[in-house]
Amino acid sequence: MEKINSLRGEERRVVSTKLYRLEFVDFLRICETEGKKVNAKLREMIKNEINNYPNKDIFTKKKEDQEKGEEKLKQKFKLEIKGEIKNV
Repeated sequence: MEKINSLRGEERRVVSTKLYRLEFVDFLRICETEGKKVNAKLREMIKNEINNYPNKDIFTKKKEDQEKGEEKLKQKFKLEIKGEIKNV
């Protein structure tokens, strides 16, 4: 069965933490009982946290700000191409 990942090809970031030995052993036991590798389980847990986050407005606001910034760059690029360089 092929998994479809909507973020395929996107840049990835590394997340790390230090755990006490007993916490790590307990986490390994959880992974074993679910038949998952450590990284797969961590990705699943992070994804669940993001999906169940109560204040989802922070995600949409960041996306809107990013889209505004991209639009501003496009407008600036168009002005530079036309030879009408202005402070935008």
